[in-house]
Amino acid sequence: MSTFREGLRTLVSLCDNFISIVGLVIVAVSTLLIVTFIVFSLITTNPNPYFDIVGYMVLPGVLVMGLLIVPVGVYLKYRRRLREAADPDVDPVAINLRDRRIRGAALVFSGATFLVVLPILAVSGYEGYHYTESTEFCAKVCHTVMEPQGVAHASSPHARVRCAACHIGEGAGWFVKSKLSGTRQVFAVWLNTYSRPIPPAITELRPARETCEECHWPAKFFGSQLKEYVHYSPDEANSRRVVRAILKVGGADESIGRVEGIHMHMITEAKIQYVASDEHLQDIRWVKHIAKDGTEEVYRSDGLPADAPPPEGIVRTVDCMDCHNRGAHHFRPPARAIDLELEAGRIDRTLPFIKRESVKAMLIPYDSVEAAEAGIRKHLMTFYAENYPEILKSRGDAVEAAVSAVQAAYRRNNFPYMRVNWQSYPENIGHMMSSGCFRCHDGRHVSDDGRAISSSCETCHTFLTPVEGQPNIYREGPFVHSFDLDPRHSNLRCEQCHNGGLLLLCRDCHDQLQGLAKWTGRDLFRPANPPAPLEG
Repeated sequence: MSTFREGLRTLVSLCDNFISIVGLVIVAVSTLLIVTFIVFSLITTNPNPYFDIVGYMVLPGVLVMGLLIVPVGVYLKYRRRLREAADPDVDPVAINLRDRRIRGAALVFSGATFLVVLPILAVSGYEGYHYTESTEFCAKVCHTVMEPQGVAHASSPHARVRCAACHIGEGAGWFVKSKLSGTRQVFAVWLNTYSRPIPPAITELRPARETCEECHWPAKFFGSQLKEYVHYSPDEANSRRVVRAILKVGGADESIGRVEGIHMHMITEAKIQYVASDEHLQDIRWVKHIAKDGTEEVYRSDGLPADAPPPEGIVRTVDCMDCHNRGAHHFRPPARAIDLELEAGRIDRTLPFIKRESVKAMLIPYDSVEAAEAGIRKHLMTFYAENYPEILKSRGDAVEAAVSAVQAAYRRNNFPYMRVNWQSYPENIGHMMSSGCFRCHDGRHVSDDGRAISSSCETCHTFLTPVEGQPNIYREGPFVHSFDLDPRHSNLRCEQCHNGGLLLLCRDCHDQLQGLAKWTGRDLFRPANPPAPLEG
């Protein structure tokens, strides 16, 4: 006990200097604030991301800094005392722990640190670790930069899945890698050098087999599944059309079913590799299939033989993310976003031309969300005031509701500051409004023996059409387009016309200088039912 008292007196004496006192004040205040933050976080029902950053990340760092300042002041005072003693046998630079007083002071300081400070740092460090793994931290801390991803995630099928579960996964290795990458991104935000929009994390993405397959099992045999796609035409009646298709999802587990269907791309015994020449993985000119017996087959669209070197680009082995690349971050094109609003009843489908005009309003370039909301309101109100004043007068509430729904659809899918919209991140699942499946299944990727990767509709899905006169009976058949297409246009890919906005007219593709502007025949892109013209 005498050693403790003597050490405590010595420590107090040594800490009696400006530098150490500053350090002790920092330690005391930081400790009090950390305890307060921990208690507050346990009882609050409305967590704040910046509050947690201060409590679990900033204050512990300040506390450690204060602990380091205290011995610096002690050391400087101890050295000054020895110099004043002018004893030639004592080194004024070294602290002599053989001195009982110095040893006691060191033990008191270390004991206080271990008994009081370390538990607080341990709790704050543990909570800080979990906080940095939370969706709140990822989406709300860098609010402006990550707002598009955060908003899209909140309205996605994966809204209850933490960002870290997919972007980091289990294990310390990827955790450290992600934090190092995050440090670089923090500096980019501070220095305002980050890209707008944020580029897709293709090269930094953890393999899907280590993340997605923790929940999803691609080998499971799903068989064929019925899928319904609801579309509204940009005509006066906003005609509703339902496309029913049987998707041949299949599977890759031979013990349950045959290895077939769309999920055959994910069979574990074989591999499919490709090279993409762009960061969005949209331009694919080289594909290689490696069978489970080691046999290789190369398909190319650049006209070179299979044994020629692959083109330069990003080399990928097909996994979940090559098709399901926007599973948690959908940015829907205007045409699709308005279809969803109409189907949900948030927009009254009996308002004339509401589909067309809503899409038009969303396609106008805006500098900010506030400008977009004002522009959407002005566009729709002006349209009905000029063309349907009686509807605006008698059904003003329906028009107001439509305006609010279109504004909400814009806010969910467009972020002018970050230059993000549906065109920023092409979605690869399907092939209606982006290349998707047609990146490889375009009929142009050919092997040396002349076999092409199939582009037939029947490869992946079968369409169901109602039997005439018997609307409750459906039969399998080819896809029947809602437009009366000329046969010369039957080989166009979907996204060449369905670009996410208004459907294209003849003049949008054909060179008017060749005389096609004077074409007097039927419009190839005129809706078959009802026969209302499309504008724009």
